[in-house]
Amino acid sequence: MSGANHTLDVHETPATGAMHRTRDRGQMKPRRITIKDVAREAGVSVATASEALNGKGRVAAATRQNVIDVAARVGYTANRLAKNLNAGRTGSLVLAVSPQPLTEEGSGLQPEWDIEYYFRVLNGASLQAFQRGFLLSMLPTQTSSRDFLSAADGLIVVDPSDDDPLIAEAVRSGLPCVTVGRNSGDLSWVDNDFFTGTTSALAHIGNDRPARVALFLSETASSYVRDELSSYLDWCSATGAAPIILRSPGPRVDEAEPVIHAALARTDREFDAVLTTLDTLAHATERAALALDLDVPGDLQIVSLADSRYLDYGLQKSITALDLHPVQLGEIAVELLIDALDGHGERRREVVPISLNVRESTLAD
Repeated sequence: MSGANHTLDVHETPATGAMHRTRDRGQMKPRRITIKDVAREAGVSVATASEALNGKGRVAAATRQNVIDVAARVGYTANRLAKNLNAGRTGSLVLAVSPQPLTEEGSGLQPEWDIEYYFRVLNGASLQAFQRGFLLSMLPTQTSSRDFLSAADGLIVVDPSDDDPLIAEAVRSGLPCVTVGRNSGDLSWVDNDFFTGTTSALAHIGNDRPARVALFLSETASSYVRDELSSYLDWCSATGAAPIILRSPGPRVDEAEPVIHAALARTDREFDAVLTTLDTLAHATERAALALDLDVPGDLQIVSLADSRYLDYGLQKSITALDLHPVQLGEIAVELLIDALDGHGERRREVVPISLNVRESTLAD
């Protein structure tokens, strides 16, 4: 035989005793350990080994533990693709933010993805999905994609709006769906108590001295914004304050800053505190205050109803904010969705508590 020499080694794998052929120089990859190898080493049938590893069936505790120990010893890992195909699944989940109007023509990515909160929800959901044997993808555009959704086992929609097109498409096609935020349908959801959180933020602003508070928002379609607006209006009614509502054309800092700059620059300005529905709006408010040489918090207090790392450093004054625990929201959403996939049809509603991170932008300790 001409050319390079190829030696063929035959050796016994210590863990299994099985004979494997390997070529030098990486010419042949080691054979993948299968469920059949685990069953043979454990002295049980393939069906018993599978049930033991999946936690199903009537397998004696000692047998189950033996199979688990053998699987760990020989380095067996389940083939997730084959497992999902056997269950009639693709092993794929999709997470999307409820569509909002685009502020830039031709923009391919929703402006909401500029907000850290959504990526932290995505991070929590992605890790939880992987641990449960699924891969989670982000749906980046606002247009419902039938092809994209048809290749998934389930859908998570964050901050659902009324008559949400993604939810409508999922329901129409029979795709299991849950939401982060309350929905108007009969789907399971996980959410924060935004009404109570907003009330506590307003109480904090007025703890040191009476404050005239403006609410700064970018939309009112989401259930969380409606809750925050309702709480703010109730506070205004209880304190006798006139509601002051400022609206940005979009959620990004560059969209919000001109609006809040103009409002703060007015000589007849009637507020000395700003409550924002997003961290990006709070960031824009701090930048505008700095540009106008307003002291924070002496001249202007700022509170965000959503926290992010951008509010804790990188600004002249760090901003007091509500921690919504978005990673936990994403984790719970995946659990709710997998429950639906497994046939647990009852609607579930989970509420994650909110905590207030007090920083330099407010007077109260």
